[in-house]
Parts: sequence; structure tokens; C-alpha cells
Amino acid sequence: MHSENYSHNVSYAIETSCIGNSESMTQQEFTYFSNLIFQHAGIKLENEKRSMLEMRLYKRLNALKLSSFGEYMRVLQQDASGVELIAFTNQVTTNKTSFFREKRHFHFLRDNIINHPRPEKTFIWSAACSSGEEAFSLAMQCEAIKHEQANFDYRILATDVDTQRLDMCALGEYPNEDREDIPKLFQHQFTQRVPHDDSMFMVADRLKRNIKFRQHNLIHYPEKFGIQFHYIFLRNVLFYFPRSTGEKVVRALVSQLEPGGLFFVGLTESLQHMDVGLELVDVSVYRKPVLGRTADE
Repeated sequence: MHSENYSHNVSYAIETSCIGNSESMTQQEFTYFSNLIFQHAGIKLENEKRSMLEMRLYKRLNALKLSSFGEYMRVLQQDASGVELIAFTNQVTTNKTSFFREKRHFHFLRDNIINHPRPEKTFIWSAACSSGEEAFSLAMQCEAIKHEQANFDYRILATDVDTQRLDMCALGEYPNEDREDIPKLFQHQFTQRVPHDDSMFMVADRLKRNIKFRQHNLIHYPEKFGIQFHYIFLRNVLFYFPRSTGEKVVRALVSQLEPGGLFFVGLTESLQHMDVGLELVDVSVYRKPVLGRTADE
């Protein structure tokens, strides 16, 4: 998921330990780095984000044993293989998320699936899935629905631009404190301790069977997955894009949403001023209209 927030797995103390070994970022360097992340991830960093960007990139300087941002800029300019560009993008786009974040949406999803049963598989897209908490939360909710509707079947596509985060998704292991965000019943049904590490828990393997994790850049607008989704979650992402970029991102995702399907954004986000062909049906929940049907039907 794209974000400007610090990851919950990153210690501020660790980040700052590198500061004394490096020069501050110049305006020219900030302009280069901010333009690069905009080109490759669509995120627009204003000048007041310079200190945040410095903190993020100190880790790359330290890993490459560089003493200045100017040296790192030259590394990126000479990166013919694109390997360091991937590391750079991963470093800048990490985010903080949690299980069952904004619970209202999970209740709304459950009620919608229960009240509108369909004979075919239900397809859900967790776009900008970060380290997988949203995707696994969706899978837990869907597994619970299966106990109520025996014929219910689902598949979840979970995508993110950050390859390191996708590796975390595949592993499905998280710090114990994150477990408290999961409803108690689901904790017992879908999580277990990590062997030989009392500080971590892992999600049940049966949750992973219906989730496919895949690298995807939201600003690669033409990319299609050959699926018409019934539900798309793009939450707490859009406010990091300029409005024009955000609208293009939403349009690209809506083109892969089934008529009548639902589109979820963060509770602090709105599509009110975007011309994307969706109608509001609940707080931060939008529907793709079906020809001849009103929003209340």
C-alpha cells in the first residue's frame, strides 16, 4: 500500500541511528527523489515531507555504505538493472495498517454478501494490501460467512507495489500485539503461535488458499487481471495521490468492477469530486450502477 506513515515494524531509534553518518538532503536531491517516486508510484511528496523522506532513505544509505544523498542519487541514476529502483520504491511506500481496520466496512461487506447471495464465486480485490492484514481480515470474514451459507465461495486478489511487503504477506506472520485487532472468535479460529518464537503469531493456512498476492502498481492504469470483481477495497490510499492521478487510479479499478459491485475507500476519503461513475451507498462505500437500477435497490 502506498503511504506516508511509518511502518509499525520500523523503530524510530533505528532510523535515527544513521543520521550522524550522513549529510542532510539538499533541495536538488529532494526534487530528484520526489520526482522519481511520482514517476514510479504516483505519490506526490511536497517539500514539507523532506525530513520524512530523509528518514526513509537513511536505511538505503546505510545498507549501501554511502555517506550522502548525492551518492545515492548517482546510484539510482546508474541503476541499469532497476534493482535499486525497486528497493527505493519499497522504502518510500511502506505503510502502517492493521487487522480489521475500519470495522464498519467489514460489517457492511458481510451484510451485503448475506443479503445478496450469488451462485458463482465472489471475487474481492484488496488493492494496496501492504503487509496483508486487510486481505487476511477479508478472508476471515468470508470464512465466517461460509458457516452461514454453505454454497458461498470466494477468491481474494491482494496487490501492492512493495515487493518486501508482499513477502510478508506470503509468510503471514505478525507481532503478537497485532493479534488484539482481530475479533476474539476469529483469533481462536484463524491464528496460531509461531513455533519457536513467542513474540509472533501466524494466520491459518486455510486463509491463504483463497488469496493470491501479486505485485501491482496502481498507476499502471492499462493493466488488467481478466476478472470482474464484486468488491474492491482501495482504502487510505487516495489522499497520497494528486487528485488527477487518484481519479485515473479509481477509473482503472472501476473498469474491473462488476456492475452492482461495491467500491470501498477509507473512512476519511471521498470520491465526491471525482467523475468515476459510482454512486454513494454508505459511508465511504460506493456502487457501480446497473443499467436501469437505482442506488436504493
